[in-house]
Amino acid sequence: MNAKPALLSTLMILLSTAHAATGSVTPTATSNSVPLQVTVVAGAGCTLSTTDITVSGTYLASDPNGLQQTATNAVNVLCTNGAQYQLSGPGFMTLSNTGNTSSLYANLTYTFTNGSTVTSNGGTDAYDLTVTVPTGQTGVLPQTHTGSTYINITLMN
Repeated sequence: MNAKPALLSTLMILLSTAHAATGSVTPTATSNSVPLQVTVVAGAGCTLSTTDITVSGTYLASDPNGLQQTATNAVNVLCTNGAQYQLSGPGFMTLSNTGNTSSLYANLTYTFTNGSTVTSNGGTDAYDLTVTVPTGQTGVLPQTHTGSTYINITLMN
């Protein structure tokens, strides 16, 4: 006879009833109390949010400085305490007019390091984003140019 299955079965029964408790009441002992144990496994989680950015000024291809706008707290991450995450975002993006007949490109610089693991202390982590529209982009129609891109978050635990 193999003792391992019998031992395992007995252990499973003991573990499933290890925290069970009972109490009795009688005419001579009309009240009693028993402990109740509750177990919850908490997981890590984060919420990522971004703020839209409008670059100040008017772009002129001949302007030697181009345009630059730093948006303070443009990327925000709210996590449970101890959650580990990585952020990543593109280094540039395309901005186009409404008819998609004219475009500019903009460089993106973040205060987070792409691919670095951050451990949250349970509060909001805020990151700045600098948008730079370099000089010398010719053939651009004098219209509003807009674009969107994605900031990615990866939960590591």
